[in-house]
Amino acid sequence: MELIPGLPNDVAHECLIRISFDQLSKAASVCRAWNAVIKQPEFRRRRKASALTRPVIVMAQRMDGLRESDPSFYRLTLFEPVKRRWRNFPPIPEMAERMPVYCSVVGIGTEVAVIGGFHPVTRQHLNSVFIYNFLSATWRRGADMPCKGRAFFGCAASAADDGTVVVAGGVNLGNSVLKSALAYDVARDTWTTLSDMSFGRIECTCVFHRSKFHVLGGFNDPHDLDSKQPAETLDLVTRQWCLSDIVTDYEIISKRDIYVEVGGILYTIKERHDVIALEDATWVFVARVPIYTSSVVYVTGWPGKIMVIIGNTKYGAAKRAYVLELKTKKWTKVQIPSEYRGNVQSSCCIHI
Repeated sequence: MELIPGLPNDVAHECLIRISFDQLSKAASVCRAWNAVIKQPEFRRRRKASALTRPVIVMAQRMDGLRESDPSFYRLTLFEPVKRRWRNFPPIPEMAERMPVYCSVVGIGTEVAVIGGFHPVTRQHLNSVFIYNFLSATWRRGADMPCKGRAFFGCAASAADDGTVVVAGGVNLGNSVLKSALAYDVARDTWTTLSDMSFGRIECTCVFHRSKFHVLGGFNDPHDLDSKQPAETLDLVTRQWCLSDIVTDYEIISKRDIYVEVGGILYTIKERHDVIALEDATWVFVARVPIYTSSVVYVTGWPGKIMVIIGNTKYGAAKRAYVLELKTKKWTKVQIPSEYRGNVQSSCCIHI
């Protein structure tokens, strides 16, 4: 069967992989043959090999300026760095009016998962998992986290298309800081209990770096924000934890900093205004953020570039954004429309 009448199928494939990511769900609904091709893992691999994938940033963001009297009113928003376009994200059907507060947003292949948090009205702990698929433009409910209550945990997903999401630490219903960790297999929709970390921690930062899961920063006492925890690393093959080989200097790097891996190199922000990179177990200077700020609320990256969103002290509102070209060290300002300047609570960057 010809995918496109009159064209050889190899040429038709080349046409399909050039469809814009936001039109893929419509293309998949054209016919069964197109749907089958677009949903195959090989389709995305061909897009990546042809440099046709594009970064897409999904954020759980406060509706600043629209519901100023209610700081718990959050929604999902989407930013396309290439087109510099901001827009609303399809709401979660089960929570169309408000999404969970203090949830984690992670990207896995062509999907985005919203995990845990608090109910925006009752403040009840949520163990829910909601997954959005960009290829079908639909939400589905995943298996709940297997715990009675876990909040303010760290969370990150591996880079594989059928990747694993790891949840670490947090605080339970009894306000005890947790050392436990969980792994979620998105493709199989199953959770697995992992061995405990050496230290309990709350509000930690998690990142996959060189195929290993790293937990950095956080606090071991919710009443003592000066408490410090060494970084730990989980090997997903052996399922064993060890003290991390990532060097962290708590005198220059905040325990709440955001780390991002770009091109196999780990980046973060030093003293609120310097972009630094981890090279040979040493943090080296890369570039200075264009303006001094007291709050970098979000850092992300894609091949060759890093983006920082700068906020202020009120709810961490996103006021400015800049993209750094890593090769030239040149910054470019990104305009943020007024309706998308709310606090970024959690976010992820995926390539589609």
